[in-house]
Amino acid sequence: MRAFLPDSGKSKISIRKIVIDGSIRIGIYFEYNDEIKQKVKELGAIWNKALRCWHIDYTPGAYYEFKKVFPAHTVIKDSAFSESTPAPGLKNNHDTAPTAGSNGEIPHHGDVLGHNLRKADDKNGTGAEFISSTGKYWAVKIPYHEQLSKGMKAIKGVYWNTSYKAWMVYRHVTVKKRVEALLGMPGLLPDDYWTNTVPENVEEIIVVEVHDADKRMIQVRLPRVSSVIQVVKRFAGSRYSKSQECYLLPSSPLVYENLVKIAADYGFAIENKLPDTYLNKRYTPSRRKVEMALTMEKVRNLTPPVAREYVDAFTDQLLATNKSANTIKTYVHAFISFLRFTGYRDPGGIERKEIVKYLGNMILQGFSPSAANNCVNALNIYYSEVLLIPHFELELPRPKKEHRLPVVITQDECIAIFNKLSNPKHKMVLMLAYGTGLRRGELVNLKWEDVLFDEYKIHVRSGKGKKDRMVMLPYSAVAALQSYRELYKSNLYVFEGQYKGEPYSAQSVAAVMQRAVQAAGLEKKATVHTLRHAFATHLLEAGTDLRFIQALLGHSSIKTTTIYTHLTKKGVDKIESPLDKLMKEHKNSGKPDGII
Repeated sequence: MRAFLPDSGKSKISIRKIVIDGSIRIGIYFEYNDEIKQKVKELGAIWNKALRCWHIDYTPGAYYEFKKVFPAHTVIKDSAFSESTPAPGLKNNHDTAPTAGSNGEIPHHGDVLGHNLRKADDKNGTGAEFISSTGKYWAVKIPYHEQLSKGMKAIKGVYWNTSYKAWMVYRHVTVKKRVEALLGMPGLLPDDYWTNTVPENVEEIIVVEVHDADKRMIQVRLPRVSSVIQVVKRFAGSRYSKSQECYLLPSSPLVYENLVKIAADYGFAIENKLPDTYLNKRYTPSRRKVEMALTMEKVRNLTPPVAREYVDAFTDQLLATNKSANTIKTYVHAFISFLRFTGYRDPGGIERKEIVKYLGNMILQGFSPSAANNCVNALNIYYSEVLLIPHFELELPRPKKEHRLPVVITQDECIAIFNKLSNPKHKMVLMLAYGTGLRRGELVNLKWEDVLFDEYKIHVRSGKGKKDRMVMLPYSAVAALQSYRELYKSNLYVFEGQYKGEPYSAQSVAAVMQRAVQAAGLEKKATVHTLRHAFATHLLEAGTDLRFIQALLGHSSIKTTTIYTHLTKKGVDKIESPLDKLMKEHKNSGKPDGII
């Protein structure tokens, strides 16, 4: 793709008058370029997916700020506006100038296909462009077209990556043929299919060096093998340094031991340039610390500069009150969406009716009631704890939650699932999910020190809501769990991942469950969490008090647990349908059949 630089002599960016939610805005159009994107974001521009453009306020101030950053530009007049509605500070005699980076027309979102096909006339196809091989995928740019998008989504192994603004295509021969056939561009994708084998002409050595800037880290230089890079990227605390052109990992003996294992698995040599006393157990990464660091990085990337003051104050308050990483991510995302709707104005000056309008707009756009409630919670925290308004409580309409009954599987269906598992780890993790009612995250983070064999209990630490609780360790699972421990010999986590000190992937557990459900021939959409629902429902059917089930599941409110009263068959089986009663009486009366 060509690079479009904003400071070049020829105009590469176009602006036009647009309408969004009934308000006039300045739309900014350009072919994707990261440098331009960052500068546009610094102006406080907002991305509109429908119009596929960035937009800023329709004011002289916003326009002149745009001119300072992008002095060379082109103005396009939207026919929906009359001559009496001139752009702020713009002259109408510029309105017909051609759009840079196109064939002379700015494509309206309803006419994207024609624009893109004209652009692709000389390419014998749809204008698709191969970008690069990234891990297990090829990155491909394709001009937008509704039918093409539907076709790409229908191909297994293809997905849209919002960050890269590109389609990610799994590097497999079958996927390659299907994508090229859809696009009508044979040979578009290369033949470097994804394998775990080492390609030719690769220097087969892993180099480990001192990181001078921080002794808590080591510099790791890897061979250019995608599968190796993907493994190292998933290590806790791993990050890539562009300046050093290497990966930075915690200088822990455990991390180095895992690097040695990777080298052995791939037949690489490992060159250790570290002093004897450099590695230290103290630098073993804390998973909570790593999780919070990743969350804060995502929050920073999500926050536009114009909103940073408000978001930083909000995030500091959430951290100070010890909110979890997931809660911070959810509330900050809701808060930024609200700020975007209000044009990033000071929240202190926003009236209640505008907040209510935003919540109504969320429901109109198809957001779930839970998303709207998250926004209410976030705003209550901001106004009461950040702005410190005395006795403040934002009384907002809370959309009713949709009460949906969870999927529950029978005991026979549980047995069918377990019987389809031959791997000891896979069978043990799903049996414990059903036998203890633990959540998926609680299962993969379970440590041996928390399994109390003598007491037949499991100590769940910092479960959902940062609450500890005790759950049962099934008597029938004790011998199997001890045999499993001898087989896998993990010291920290009960379900250890591929490398030491790393817990088993939650996604891997989900995949194990999905394969087992399919192999058992079940039509229900059962997940790992379904086993938790089955645990509670089957306990209730056996006569266990609801309060005990609440404690075992770790529910804060008994209302959450009462949903299982709607799922149990114990009471329902005793109720006779009036139709059954009618048919029975009709049959006993000796009258001839004929009702059904």
